[in-house]
Amino acid sequence: MAGGKGERLGSGGVEKPLLEFRGRPLIEHVLAALTKSQIERVVTVTSPRTPCTTRWAREARIQVVKAPGQGYIQDYRWASKRLCLHGPVLIIAADLPLIDYRLIDQIIERRAKAESPALGVYLPYEFCLEANVPPDLTFAADAKLLVPTGINIVDASHLDQLQHETTFIIREESLLYNINRRSDLTRLIRRASAVGGRELE
Repeated sequence: MAGGKGERLGSGGVEKPLLEFRGRPLIEHVLAALTKSQIERVVTVTSPRTPCTTRWAREARIQVVKAPGQGYIQDYRWASKRLCLHGPVLIIAADLPLIDYRLIDQIIERRAKAESPALGVYLPYEFCLEANVPPDLTFAADAKLLVPTGINIVDASHLDQLQHETTFIIREESLLYNINRRSDLTRLIRRASAVGGRELE
């Protein structure tokens, strides 16, 4: 999902998926992880708010669908129907530059073991506080406060129906670094500097 302009970032007109980290756009880090994972097909979903990202994806020879830009959920549903998708589809935001292909595979394997058609990936609220990363959004489930990560698996065959979701709660540092504000990008760069020259993908 790469349809957000990222107005809260104050990025000087650069669309959020194209903001650079370690010399590459945020979206490229996510695509690299997806390509190495078990995922069979990768499609970038953009919107009228991200024309430069649409052009970038096409020039990179990545399949791209330009959704109406009506919202995150509305756009992935629209794109899934436009592409005539069926069965499990992993939805992931383009602003998770530290995502690793092994984590994506772990999420896919967790979904395969679940009885529910959908799976949502969440961080524990206290995990975010321990890392000094106050979340933008939380919700309560089974007396626990959870933070959505921007990763879900849904059954594209039944998008118009309410799908029971398995809640996958994970304490995963890389998922703390989703880029919504300038402070998030600063924190990401600081973290990268702290670990030295090791490539972060």
